[in-house]
Amino acid sequence: MRTIIRNAFIVTVDPDLGNIDGCDLLIVDDRIEAIGKSLDVSDAHEIDGTDFLVMPGFVDAHRHIWQGAMRGVCADWSLFNYLGGIRMNAAAAYGPDDMYAAQLHGALEAIDAGVTTVTDYCHNINSQDHAHEAIRGVKESGLRVIWNFGFNRPPVDRPGFSTLAERSDFARQLAKTYFTGKDDLVTMGVAPEESGLWPGTDTAKVQFDLARELGARIFWHCNALTHNGTWMRDVAAIREMGLLGDDMVLVHMHFTQDDEWRMVADAGAAVAYTPDTELQMGMQWPRTQKARSFGIVQGYGADITSNNSDDLFFPLRAALQIERCRINEAHEGGMYDGVPISSAEALRWGTIDGAKALGLDSRVGSLTPGKQADIVMLRMDSLSMTGWPRDNPEGTVLLQASVKDVDTVFVAGRKMKENGKMLGDVERAKRLLLAAHHRVRTAVEQRGGFYVPPDKTIDRMEATRSSVGAR
Repeated sequence: MRTIIRNAFIVTVDPDLGNIDGCDLLIVDDRIEAIGKSLDVSDAHEIDGTDFLVMPGFVDAHRHIWQGAMRGVCADWSLFNYLGGIRMNAAAAYGPDDMYAAQLHGALEAIDAGVTTVTDYCHNINSQDHAHEAIRGVKESGLRVIWNFGFNRPPVDRPGFSTLAERSDFARQLAKTYFTGKDDLVTMGVAPEESGLWPGTDTAKVQFDLARELGARIFWHCNALTHNGTWMRDVAAIREMGLLGDDMVLVHMHFTQDDEWRMVADAGAAVAYTPDTELQMGMQWPRTQKARSFGIVQGYGADITSNNSDDLFFPLRAALQIERCRINEAHEGGMYDGVPISSAEALRWGTIDGAKALGLDSRVGSLTPGKQADIVMLRMDSLSMTGWPRDNPEGTVLLQASVKDVDTVFVAGRKMKENGKMLGDVERAKRLLLAAHHRVRTAVEQRGGFYVPPDKTIDRMEATRSSVGAR
């Protein structure tokens, strides 16, 4: 299990190593053994890296993999439409087989796009079998995943859990069954319900405390919207309850006030943004500059493939250009020198900073000897990449490259894609997802279709908040 990439342009995202042209990288088993020019290695499988840019795999800080069986249905929806059509409707149409198919396919889809680590915010655990099949799907894929046990409760006819305590006990069983080693490729996180669905603050405390009991990182939709024009102040609420900590990633966060940003910074928590969804669905622009100004680590994600594509090229590009524009508004259309945010910084958001947000920066996020070999090779001699500037490779990655340029992908030293082709049984995954797509579509149509009128959405959310399973 020794592989050496020869004569590549390597973007390490390691400040001590920088970018190196004509460089070799040695992989031994699951780790990066060495980086340097003309490494003296003769007993390894060689890959000619000429005309390739080698970089760390992208780290996705927020994605709902399970929604892949509903690809693109949210393309013209608001957040309210999404809550009604997906969370309070279509989620209940999924069976365990659909969860498995969507998780396996979506994880392979991420790898194909050069994403080697994903936070999987799995908030459709309608029964024990839903959870088992979801985990089986991501484990079989070979993707590095923090699989989040989601406490959300879609309105199903026969709930799989009768109480919050029962749900919590099941999470403990899953931890003992699947997540016993911190160095495993798939580890456990916890996704508490949004504050708008709490029947009381005691519910929140149970969910957050369980995560800490299990040593699981917490991922939480936070301050994403207003209620009757009033900002939610979720951060202040959990701080008041003693629940805010450095083991959290707060997602979306647009409607956050400055005193709350200071609370996040003081606690050492991280944030995650998903520009595609936020720009479309009323959550507005990513609060990139707020995180920068308070020194808060930020990651980015693809969010929902029921709406967005599976890659991180666009979310990072969008975040970079939107924030450049917002900062440059101060010039009022006048001429000015340079830009306020570099491409190199934005690439860090999608690699090492994303890994820091997930608590994985000692393992992945940069091409540093000793770290695990999560590596992407971009082909640079294609029609669209020929003539790329070697003095700004990060700009090339962020503003020029796309999924079609992802040639080879390693996850923990295992080659998952080569010569532009996935090496796993992708055809099986596609068949399974297509079958799940038809099952879910049929079930949703029997429920009246994806669109749910506003009054019914509100009624279902109220019923969910007051249901027996909430306590």
